[in-house]
Amino acid sequence: MSIGNVVDRVRVPEYTGENRCQPCTVVNAIIAVVLAAVVGLVWPPAGILALVIFAAAIYLRGYLVPGTPALTAEYLPERVLAWFGKAEEVEVEEVGGAEEVDVEELLSAADVVEEDPEVDDLRLTDRFHEVWWRRIRQLREGGGAEERLAAIIDVDPEELEVGGDGDRFVVSFEGEPIGRWDSDAAFYADLAVEPTLGEWILEWETLGDRTRTELIAGLRAFLEECPACEAELEPVEDVRKSCCSTYVSVDVDCEACGARVFSGSYR
Repeated sequence: MSIGNVVDRVRVPEYTGENRCQPCTVVNAIIAVVLAAVVGLVWPPAGILALVIFAAAIYLRGYLVPGTPALTAEYLPERVLAWFGKAEEVEVEEVGGAEEVDVEELLSAADVVEEDPEVDDLRLTDRFHEVWWRRIRQLREGGGAEERLAAIIDVDPEELEVGGDGDRFVVSFEGEPIGRWDSDAAFYADLAVEPTLGEWILEWETLGDRTRTELIAGLRAFLEECPACEAELEPVEDVRKSCCSTYVSVDVDCEACGARVFSGSYR
């Protein structure tokens, strides 16, 4: 049997190459150094040999200690996982620079969303959906998008340019791009939902800019019809698992007009 065959048999593709997990690698590297140092105290050459063997195991298998993927996910502190972008997202944001708010609780309390018993998930309330959609149609069919956006960002509407640019929908001010959306559908949805959220959520003006932006964009995931052509939408989920976490990406595209309405991910 050749060396290449041995390496292939030892290698674990699920945890090496592009799939290599940095937290697992770091933890196992630290363990390898400590173990090699202990062996080296007894006989230095053996310590060096052990370190080489340990390093080869980590390189080929992704880890040294059996069960590392499960152990890392369960016992490694969140702050350590966060250094590598592996920590679970927490749905809280600053409010007024001091308080914290649970987004789901905020939207539910404001009667923006409610439980959907048929799918065990959240959905828009009928009243919020009705008002949001009325504004979407007004912007799409009656114009006034530039004026509405100018009022939000407090600029002269005559200096705004709104329109498609390749596969993106771009808003420019004085000739310079200031905002990009995946489609005109996403643009109309965001522009229409901003004043609607302001009416439903009493503390809207006290929320930080980042929180408001995430709420505005995130609500597009609840849409069941395309804001551009009103065709039915079907979300597509892609679940990607690594040894430390699971990522779920959600894309909502309109098959009828090709507009991307929403794209996001969570753990």
